[in-house]
Amino acid sequence: MQLGQFSAVITVEGAPVSEYAVEYSADGLEATCWIASENDKNFRIEMKNTDASHQCSVSGRTSVDGIDCGGRLLFHRDGARGSKSTTGFRDSVATSANTRRPLAFSRQILTDDDEYLNTPISPDLGTIKVVFRLVKLHAGGEARKVEKYEPRILHERSKKAIGHSVQFGPEYRIHVHEKRRTTVIRTLATLVFRYRPLELLRAEGIAPPAERAAPQERAATPSDVLDLTTDVDDETEDPEEAQIKKLQLQLDTLKKKGKQVKREHSDVKMKKEVKTEGPIFAPGEVIDLT
Repeated sequence: MQLGQFSAVITVEGAPVSEYAVEYSADGLEATCWIASENDKNFRIEMKNTDASHQCSVSGRTSVDGIDCGGRLLFHRDGARGSKSTTGFRDSVATSANTRRPLAFSRQILTDDDEYLNTPISPDLGTIKVVFRLVKLHAGGEARKVEKYEPRILHERSKKAIGHSVQFGPEYRIHVHEKRRTTVIRTLATLVFRYRPLELLRAEGIAPPAERAAPQERAATPSDVLDLTTDVDDETEDPEEAQIKKLQLQLDTLKKKGKQVKREHSDVKMKKEVKTEGPIFAPGEVIDLT
C-alpha cells in the first residue's frame, strides 16, 4: 500500500499478500486496506521511504492488535556517521534486550469462561499499523519496557471475535544493537492493514469470490467415436491404381447387367415354348380310365 512517498506491505513466505478495498482519508495522511490472514503463517511488515530529502530523520513504527512492535529508522542524518537507510522491516516483537518472538497469524482462542466476558479488548484488534514520523535523534537510549505477550483469549460471545488474531512464536535470541532515543516531531503518514480470514472477506464482498475450476472434458469412449474413414485413402492412393479400380468397378457392373439380360431372355423363351406346345389328347378322343 502506498501513500505519497511512503509504502508498506505485508509478506507471507516472502510473497506480498493481496490488498483489497484500499481507502484514503480526506486529509491524505492515512490509508487503509483489507488483507487475508492465513492460520499458523508467520508474516513480515516491510516499510519504505522513497524520499530522502528530509533534514530530519524518518522512522517507521509498527504495531499489531494494538501491541507496539518497535520501529525502524528509514532515513537519518547524522553528522558523525553520515549514513542512511530508506527501507526496513519488522517480523518479530522484543521480549527482552536480547530476545524476540516472531509474528504469526493464528486462530483466535475462544472460551466460555465468563471471567473473560468483560476483559478489555483493544480497538486495534485485527489491525497491523505502520506510522511514519519525522523524529529527532538523541545519543544513546534505554531499552524500553517489554511485555510477556501471553496468548490473547476472548469470550466466545465477544463481538470482537474475528476468527484470527496475531500470536507470537517461540522465543529466540538476537545480538544486542545500539539503541537510539528519538523525539517525535510530527506524523507524516499512517498505513493500516485490517486482516480477516479469506472466507470472511469473501462473505462480506471485500475479496473476490474463488474462481471456479474449468469443467474437465470427458474423454470420448469408443461408442462416442464415429469412424469416418473409408477403406481407400484417396489422398495417398496411386492414380493408376485408382483408375484400375474404377474400370474394374465399371466392368463388374456391366457383367452384372449382362447376366441379368441373359436371364431375362431365357425366361421369355421358356414362356414362348410353353405357349406353343400342342395338346396331349386329340379332340374327340376317348380315354379309357378303367
